[in-house]
Amino acid sequence: MKTKLIITTVLIICILSTLSAQEIRSGKKSIKFNNAPELVIKNIKLVDENKDQIVDAEENCFIKLTVQNTGKSPAKTVNLETKIIGGITDALSFEKSIHVGNIAIGEKKEVQIPFSAGISLKNGVVSIQFIALETNNYDSKPTDFELKVQAKQVPLAVNWYYPVMPTTTVNEASYTIKACILSSKPVSKVSLYVNNQIVTDSRAFKLIKTNTCDYYLAQKINLQKGKNTIKIVAINSKTIVTSEIRTINYTEVAYEQRLALIIGNSEYKTAPLRNPENDAKSMANALRDLNFEVIEIINGNKEAMRKGIRDFYTQLKENRGVGLFYYAGHGIQVKGENFLVPINHDINEEYEVPDRTIRVNSVLTAMEGAGTRMNIVILDACRDNPYARSMRSGSRGLAQIYAEGSGSIIAYATAPGSTASDGAGKNGLYTQELLKAIKTPGLEIGMVFRRVLTNVKKQSSGKQLPWTNSSIEGEFYFVK
Repeated sequence: MKTKLIITTVLIICILSTLSAQEIRSGKKSIKFNNAPELVIKNIKLVDENKDQIVDAEENCFIKLTVQNTGKSPAKTVNLETKIIGGITDALSFEKSIHVGNIAIGEKKEVQIPFSAGISLKNGVVSIQFIALETNNYDSKPTDFELKVQAKQVPLAVNWYYPVMPTTTVNEASYTIKACILSSKPVSKVSLYVNNQIVTDSRAFKLIKTNTCDYYLAQKINLQKGKNTIKIVAINSKTIVTSEIRTINYTEVAYEQRLALIIGNSEYKTAPLRNPENDAKSMANALRDLNFEVIEIINGNKEAMRKGIRDFYTQLKENRGVGLFYYAGHGIQVKGENFLVPINHDINEEYEVPDRTIRVNSVLTAMEGAGTRMNIVILDACRDNPYARSMRSGSRGLAQIYAEGSGSIIAYATAPGSTASDGAGKNGLYTQELLKAIKTPGLEIGMVFRRVLTNVKKQSSGKQLPWTNSSIEGEFYFVK
């Protein structure tokens, strides 16, 4: 019997030492153990910029309070949790959890909770609750605090985002104006005028509230040629305000003629190629999207290629804009001169090459003779060539060509004298990267080919190095 009593007593002591200052409730009675931490939140105070104990819209402030341990043992890993339990909840942001750390017996720790209020804050009261959480669940009692908040008193005003400057010149017939309307009171109407004619009002477009703007306006307008004056009129319950005048000058730009000759040869009887047909079709489609007129020849024999070059020259000479020649297929270098191979060739000996192929120089001569502002020549004809191997003077790849005059650029899929594989995908590696680059807005033509070089070199692990030679003095963008 004594043994059972001793065991029971020991168990009770262990339980009591574990529970410490927690309360054990039985009916209406509770027992409290006093050798545990006890956290108390006190001295809550708002610290605001204008010291009026009110949080104003767009005001940064913080709440300062003290967490004290009044218990009989240290409090471990304390975090202060903050939440809104009532009142105004919109446009207020704050730190919901702040790490306080360990608090020794009798120690006080001051905590600051940053608050910020957005511009859309309304008048009212916010009920906030604080609680200090302790790692062993010796938490403080929740402590409530009421915070007065106040909407910003802003006079009705219209601020322009776009156009930024009082006078702007554009070369497109439409323009999206953007403005911010500030008003503490509800805005009843907003009207947009172009050349003193109302084009729309707040019934026709949506005004959006944001954290930085009471009403945000974005509206696309059509411009007439020449001068266009723009203004916005806003009305609330007490005021009518007219914005500053913005002037947009619309000038049409005459785009220069862009003409491309695209040739892609795949279906050779000897050594057919997988990609040139796909490459040429992809280039033709991409260039049409970039406002090029395109002469497209797929699997061309010698006569088709010669006719394409003649038509190319005639149209270039008539319009004198930008000429682009792209060739994908087999090419041969013989005695330092480059030749493009038609699909119906019958080449057995080196001396037959000039008569049964197309000289690259004939294309360059046609382009230069047409008087174009800029000539772009792209040769993806540097594949391993079965014809060149049987010729005494035939060399790997194509020979180097220098851009002459002041407006030409010559681009090879790989460096002169080197070869590139035909590739296993839909497009060859070079054309694949070229298609990406020419579709990228804001790349000047020199940057286009530098980007292609970087990407092809990387993807081929340095085995294929595209090459360009340029004499261009002006600028050219495939797409701005």
